[in-house]
Amino acid sequence: MASLPRSGDLEAHPVPRLLLALRCERFDGALSLTREGTRKRILFQQGAPVFAESNLASESLGVQLLDAGAITREDHARVSQRVQERGCKEGTALLELRILAPREIFHALKTQVRERILACFGWPSGCFELEPGEALPDDVQPFGSDPLVLVQEGLVRHWPPERLLAQLTRRLDCYPLPGRGFASVRRRLDDEGARELLDGLDGDTSLGALLQQATTPRALTAAWLLDAADAVEYRDAPASRSKLEEAAAELEVEIAAHAGPSPTRARAAAPRKTATEGPRKRTSAAALATLRQEVLERHDQLGEEDDYAILGVPRGCDLGAVKTAYFRAAKRFHPDALASVGLADLRPQATTLFARVARAYATLSNPESRRDYDAELDGSVRADADRLASAESFYRKGEILMRAGDFAGALRFLRPAADLWPDEAAYQSGLGWALFKKTPSETPAARTHLERAVALDARNATALFRLGTVLRDLGETQAADDCQKRARKLDPKVTGR
Repeated sequence: MASLPRSGDLEAHPVPRLLLALRCERFDGALSLTREGTRKRILFQQGAPVFAESNLASESLGVQLLDAGAITREDHARVSQRVQERGCKEGTALLELRILAPREIFHALKTQVRERILACFGWPSGCFELEPGEALPDDVQPFGSDPLVLVQEGLVRHWPPERLLAQLTRRLDCYPLPGRGFASVRRRLDDEGARELLDGLDGDTSLGALLQQATTPRALTAAWLLDAADAVEYRDAPASRSKLEEAAAELEVEIAAHAGPSPTRARAAAPRKTATEGPRKRTSAAALATLRQEVLERHDQLGEEDDYAILGVPRGCDLGAVKTAYFRAAKRFHPDALASVGLADLRPQATTLFARVARAYATLSNPESRRDYDAELDGSVRADADRLASAESFYRKGEILMRAGDFAGALRFLRPAADLWPDEAAYQSGLGWALFKKTPSETPAARTHLERAVALDARNATALFRLGTVLRDLGETQAADDCQKRARKLDPKVTGR
């Protein structure tokens, strides 16, 4: 694994690869991660993360325990007051106030470190900086985490299958088998759902075939992790065939030694090219011209083709056919694959095309999303219209009850409205506000729905104002001010109502 630069961006060096590289280097020091004002600082000892700091108020120990239901709102207020008065850490305040037992606090602190790190796996962009030799402060308790276990959990949570597959595309035709460190990595993996793939790494089955047989996300995650950790070796032919070829080559050399120099001997003496050394045979000019034309035509037709046409499979085909079609398309249209045969100038078109192929695969490989997509293709507009009409009816009833101050009663109507049409910002906003205003308040759930509303409609002033109120209640004053400032800019008279 190549040595890391002292700083860089997370698109080139995503968080899971950073953790694996630092594990390999047995790194001692700090890793700083930044993205859009959010800053995390992770301390390492011998390549293992042992502590993590965050500037997000939502990742404080008190908020974490409040969200998990481990402490009450009253407990949280007492802890915040003790921290302010004494200038101590939240863990110390919890212990002094006897709100939690020492063992519970230790477990909560360890969970906090893990969660702060795992949240970074979902960052699509950002920057990193390494500070070698940075020591752990004397007043900080180290909470060591196995980097491999952490990486697997982060990938399962935050990386979609198409992203993992995209990074394995160049290996699909290769034949993997256990390499140095395989046993150590496997012992640390949660191999539930990945055993068939792990047991199949015998050098006689291609990675593409192994992944086509895989039925769980953990199998794909295990394949990615083993590849990234350099725990597997790849051959460009089955292991059993390679042994026969080597024996035949030795026999040819022996015969040639008695018969004199020959082209056969020259070929036998030449070293075999491995999968990482490039294509085994040169692509003809005619084939390259055909491939170029196909990429350009497919790119121009993206807006006209449905997901089945993108993958080249008929409706009603099984999951195996979808996987096979995806692997075939990935090998043919991946930007790196095209660059390797001299078509690097097509990278912009290939990137767009491959992203569309990945989206089609993500839709058709998931039974639920495929059913929804088929319904859409069938033109089930009437069903959608009925569903929306029901959702709107529920929402209006819930809105009336909220204006009357009956927030608990309003939930009976706002929940089904959001369930029927989850992509409507007003429904998510209403549900979030009712959850916050009812007694007892469900602040974490309220925040989730209000953030969803703002994500769906960033210009919804009411949702922004309500989210600001909830964030202020959670102690996130700066974020609350930002939300309500944006809300008033959109509508000077806005209120939570």
